Amino acid sequence: MEDLKRSAKTPRYVEIFEALRADIGSGVFAVGTLLPSEARLCARFNVSRFTVREALRRLQTEGMVSRTQGAGSRVLRDTPSGVFVQNYRSVSDLSQYAAETDLEVLKVEETILCADVAGRIGQSEGETWVLLRSLRRTPEAAPLAMVESYVPLRFKAIAPGLADSAGPIYAGLARAAGEEIERVDQETQALPAPYHVADALGVAEGAPVLRILRRYASKSGLLIASFNWHHGGDRYIHRTRIMLERE
Repeated sequence: MEDLKRSAKTPRYVEIFEALRADIGSGVFAVGTLLPSEARLCARFNVSRFTVREALRRLQTEGMVSRTQGAGSRVLRDTPSGVFVQNYRSVSDLSQYAAETDLEVLKVEETILCADVAGRIGQSEGETWVLLRSLRRTPEAAPLAMVESYVPLRFKAIAPGLADSAGPIYAGLARAAGEEIERVDQETQALPAPYHVADALGVAEGAPVLRILRRYASKSGLLIASFNWHHGGDRYIHRTRIMLERE
């Protein structure tokens, strides 16, 4: 067990975060190596897993470690970068991303699908859908992404409350609809920021942003499609691991 100086104003997870950051900076945990497991950190600091996970999440937000479910936390750099790093290997990792950031709903409204959006989400031009426009923030309240989620009109009544439910919007919608997500299709594209995206993220119109489109489908078809407009490369890294199939 490690005895840290406690302050009445400093949460325990902040003390642990600062201790681990100092260990990384001094080379105790070298770049490229794994941090001790959550269980070992709990024992070292005599705290719960929840407290340790919050400290690790803050290290991830600073770009110092990457966290992969089932594989631990790997040291990426020995100084903070201010870059949010997110690893994706499964749909559950999308839930982790939602849990580690905050979502603020900006607007919920009916919208008529234009040709471009309809084509990208595989629907028909002119159809009426519900659009949830939200802002996803880091724990420090910095804007990380502007999210535009398109939901079928039949879910109009429950759409406004989706962002308030625990976990990501797609999971809340699947629960409310009683339908299981069977497939997630994803497209990533670098684009100049449209005005409404630039305004939400606090960047100049036309600045480079990363748009990630995810389509969540159940047996009955498309449940929800989300355009995630991410702040330029100085704030977000999208990392995916692909396992090779054995012949």
